[in-house]
Amino acid sequence: MYWRVMSENPQAAVHSQAVVRRSGGTGRHRSSVALLAVSAIAVAQFLLVLMFAWSSSRAGPRNLPFAVAGPAQTARGLAHVLNISQPGAFAVTVLSDDEAARAAVIDRQVYGAVSLSGAGARLYTASEASPNVAQLLTQAVPAAMARVLPHVAVVIVDLAPNPVDDPKGTAIPTALIPLTMTSIAAGAVIGLLLGDRRKQLAALLGYAVLAGVFVTLALQGMIGGLTGSWFSNELVITLGAGSIAAVTCALATLAGIAGILVTLLVAWFFGFAFSGATTAWQLMPAPWGHIAQYLPVGAANTGLRSVAFFDGAGASGPLLVLGAWALAGLALTMLRHRATQVAVPADIN
Repeated sequence: MYWRVMSENPQAAVHSQAVVRRSGGTGRHRSSVALLAVSAIAVAQFLLVLMFAWSSSRAGPRNLPFAVAGPAQTARGLAHVLNISQPGAFAVTVLSDDEAARAAVIDRQVYGAVSLSGAGARLYTASEASPNVAQLLTQAVPAAMARVLPHVAVVIVDLAPNPVDDPKGTAIPTALIPLTMTSIAAGAVIGLLLGDRRKQLAALLGYAVLAGVFVTLALQGMIGGLTGSWFSNELVITLGAGSIAAVTCALATLAGIAGILVTLLVAWFFGFAFSGATTAWQLMPAPWGHIAQYLPVGAANTGLRSVAFFDGAGASGPLLVLGAWALAGLALTMLRHRATQVAVPADIN
């Protein structure tokens, strides 16, 4: 019966064969896309594991800024012992007195300082600059002191302790993970779905402001992981989220999915892994930790710690970095639209 119908209606037979061929082609195309997508995910997984695992497994002190204050000869002796006991771990500066030592820590010039006097020795640390470094100093400095002044007790004074509600100081580095990912997602959505320049700029500004408000509310108002000025903390978070979203939007507008992948690679895979947010950038393998400070995540981490716990000391550099990334993203977005507007009349003519 089937062959009788086909012989009587050859056009139906041709149409049926074409449908079969198209269905087969569509199936093969979907298989190829799925294979490429899975392969891309596997490569991304490899890079993500490599960067995060390598940065953490190779973490260690490298030229950590540290200060020694007190009698010149004793101070130089302690600095010498520190350099010998852990070569390359510390960049030691000799200061004049106790007041200079405290100021150097509070102004974020050094991670810690030891002040020597006739009454004993004080080790000044700042847990909120880096909990890991503060713990390292409480172990390394007393050991070095025992070799120089074996009978002198060391009193540890934390000038910037972790908040009571965040005793381990994990709020900031943990918050930077979702903040980075959602900012990339927001920039991608704005870049891919909104074609009008004014709508993109309005959406980026709105997202950055909302991110600043909600993340500050969560970290400072609900969790208690931040102290200091609410407005200053919100400003840094707004700049951090806005800079990542703006660059992602620009690259998504310019190159589509490929541009978004570039942002993921630079801002997340590399930028977060080597930012030192969970430790300190001086503990990261050189020179990658230093380079990461010129990317949004590293700058946001340093800037937020500075305004939240050190009254803004050392925040100017990170804020400039975040502002530069935000302006670069906005400029690229505007240039893309202008280039498109110029090209359209030429195509019509």
